[in-house]
Amino acid sequence: MNFMKLDSPFMKTLGTLADLMILNILTLLLCIPVITAGAAFTAMHYVLLKIARNEEGYIIKSFFKSFRQNFLQATILWIMLLAILAVLFVDWRILIMQSGELPEILRLLLIAAAAVIYLVAIYIFPVLSRYQNTIRGTIKTAFSMSTFGILTLRTILSAVLVPLPAVLAWYFGYGMIPVFLVFCFTAPGFLRAKLYSGLFKKFEDYDKTDPETTGAENEMQSDADDERGEDGTVLGRRTGNSDNSSRP
Repeated sequence: MNFMKLDSPFMKTLGTLADLMILNILTLLLCIPVITAGAAFTAMHYVLLKIARNEEGYIIKSFFKSFRQNFLQATILWIMLLAILAVLFVDWRILIMQSGELPEILRLLLIAAAAVIYLVAIYIFPVLSRYQNTIRGTIKTAFSMSTFGILTLRTILSAVLVPLPAVLAWYFGYGMIPVFLVFCFTAPGFLRAKLYSGLFKKFEDYDKTDPETTGAENEMQSDADDERGEDGTVLGRRTGNSDNSSRP
């Protein structure tokens, strides 16, 4: 039977589902300490983009490679996001308690600020997983990507996919627990990787054809794999077809 051949679409789909299950369990386990969640999400997106581009190698090896390399920056960015969300929440509560009812202008400002932060947040860890950059540069690039596609179907779908597992879990209750355990992060993450892969490609092509560009796009180094040369020179992109690269 043709569909049972290893290179058939059916078997490839089963292989992808198995990879997503393994990846989801790894991500869940490393999110439990909370402080490591940023590095876990970064490593997850590192692997998901490779799967989406048919570049996947060893799932576990690739995951821990990215987790180790990006741990410090991812943790700092994760703590920054949590702190910003906490400040927004506290401001909301204080304004309600002080005025009894939140003034419309302040309500709109808080909603606008939360929306911008949310759109940037959905790109931060994918960007960090793919490019060598400073924390400031990663934030600028994520902001550029979110504003570049703010009205596109790609960004709208990505924004909807992120909270989708939580919404389904709340709606279906305990019946979603088995699915949640094996696909809660990686299923929507894989769909997002399919979406932002094209956006990344546009930024990479833009960066190559316009070397004088300033801003976040020019800070992305995307002409080589994730490795350094023998002289210590950074060669560029973090992802590639091989998992044998390492950072000294």
